Amino acid sequence: MLHLYSNRFAPRSTASSLRGRLRALLFRAVAIIGLSLSMTGVSRGDTPLAPARDLQASVAGTAARHQPLVVMFSLPGCTYCERLRKSTYQWLAKDGYVVLQVEMEPDYRLLDFRGEATTGKALAQHYKVSLAPTVLFFGPEGQEVADRLVGAGEPDFYQAFVDRALKQGAQQLGASGAGTTKPHAPL
Repeated sequence: MLHLYSNRFAPRSTASSLRGRLRALLFRAVAIIGLSLSMTGVSRGDTPLAPARDLQASVAGTAARHQPLVVMFSLPGCTYCERLRKSTYQWLAKDGYVVLQVEMEPDYRLLDFRGEATTGKALAQHYKVSLAPTVLFFGPEGQEVADRLVGAGEPDFYQAFVDRALKQGAQQLGASGAGTTKPHAPL
């Protein structure tokens, strides 16, 4: 037996039902896209390192202290870069090392070791950096004074590689009794 009654929650027609479903789908899509964009923005600045703006001026101060200038080449939204910023490099900066970040993008502008304008992408190409994160340790003329660290590595061993590079850099820059850094907070 067929009952005819008015149900205000039942769709009135197939067309209006389809419109309602499309609106709901569109709303969900916009919400997901918005959330993903906001998460990308958050990950870019979660644990900021000082941006590299003038490498020539930055390296002058580090060389006088017989320390290498530590530069992390990264990309926006790079989760491995963020992990290293949190686990290693923010602590290294707090320990007194100059740790800078270069975004490997064409619109990231800075001055190189000669004081000339360049971009993060061009600087990365100059030093043959193609993977983020890559960390380089520089001396006063923009020369690498220690083994570069490519990729995020294993968290259990990464700090040992950083310590070794800092020691190499200090020795290259003439520090006597170059030691290792203090232990840092785990991941």
